[in-house]
Amino acid sequence: MNRIFLIGLFVAFASALGASEPVHDSIASPAGRWFRYVPYGHSLYADEHPNYVRMDLGAVSYSPVTNYGGSDRKYSPQIMAVFGGRISIWNIDLCRRQFGMDVTQTFSANLWMDISEHTTSPVINTDYRVAIPTFTFIHRFGVTEVSNAPNNRKHPFLKNYSIQLCPFMHESTHIGDEMVLQRADKGYALRRVNVSYNYAEIGITLNEPEDRYIENHTFRLGALMLLNPQHGWYFVNTNDGAVNNLASNHDVHSNQAGQLERYGPDGMPFEVWLQYQYQSGCSPHGFQALVSAEVRNRAMYAYSLAETKIATTPRYIDSDRRRFTYSVFVGARYNMPHYDGYFSRVSVGVRAYHGNCPYGMFRSVDDFSHIGLCIVYQ
Repeated sequence: MNRIFLIGLFVAFASALGASEPVHDSIASPAGRWFRYVPYGHSLYADEHPNYVRMDLGAVSYSPVTNYGGSDRKYSPQIMAVFGGRISIWNIDLCRRQFGMDVTQTFSANLWMDISEHTTSPVINTDYRVAIPTFTFIHRFGVTEVSNAPNNRKHPFLKNYSIQLCPFMHESTHIGDEMVLQRADKGYALRRVNVSYNYAEIGITLNEPEDRYIENHTFRLGALMLLNPQHGWYFVNTNDGAVNNLASNHDVHSNQAGQLERYGPDGMPFEVWLQYQYQSGCSPHGFQALVSAEVRNRAMYAYSLAETKIATTPRYIDSDRRRFTYSVFVGARYNMPHYDGYFSRVSVGVRAYHGNCPYGMFRSVDDFSHIGLCIVYQ
């Protein structure tokens, strides 16, 4: 009952935010605004861990360590969903809207479920991300005090640039219960790897798509850095597996609870990515074409989830090797008429991904891919 009440309270709060009347673009707010929607700083459509609501239903490549039912198929229909949000706490426009700043709270939860497995349809993995307020600064080109319509811009292609900084974010991931029990029953040496870390993130964007009804080309360069690089991206303790099976350049040690524990290897504690997104002009009925792509360089975790034997001596490795990943979204978006705020756009398309697995402790799995129908609610 308490859970139902909290969910209802959250939906009511989100609806109240979405129901607020949008402020006209020509109005600057030197005093700032509280809890009002801003159209910049949002995740692009190819982002693997976005801050909006998305559901993918498609063919996902099987790996022995994610194949709960032991199917001999290469691909299977599975669901990957993201429940994310981006709530503007305070924002301000200055100098006739040439400059703007936003302080935002972001959060997301990823769910990966194998709906094709006939005995239990297991949850394979869940990821959770939360940040302290994120700061976004935007500088618009050619904006007049009357309007920011395209014919008032001095630069037809260069519309704006933005810088976004989050000084502290946390990610925690959890393998599904069915998967943990199966790995324990089969005697796997690594039943669960604790992927939990803190990091800072920065992004630089050219042409934020805040003018949502005109043609636009967006480019974004981003990077994240671990705040505790000496601990790496993950760790294992004796509750979850044999610490000697985790390859690392750290020694095995005892934590505060007296359990044996080992951190992942040091080395290159960052990710970098480049994103591009195109949106067409808007049709009279509110539809736009969308194309979004991402190339990311990230760590592929250096352990084997398939091993069942326990290593008698610690395994050492200098660092996790790097891997390029690729994500593409192609589709169309419907913009609700006369409103441009929270929950005002629905997009449908095809999204594809290839690289190492982007979720939880399965980031040690290489040649992972999926393609299928994607629905985005933003």
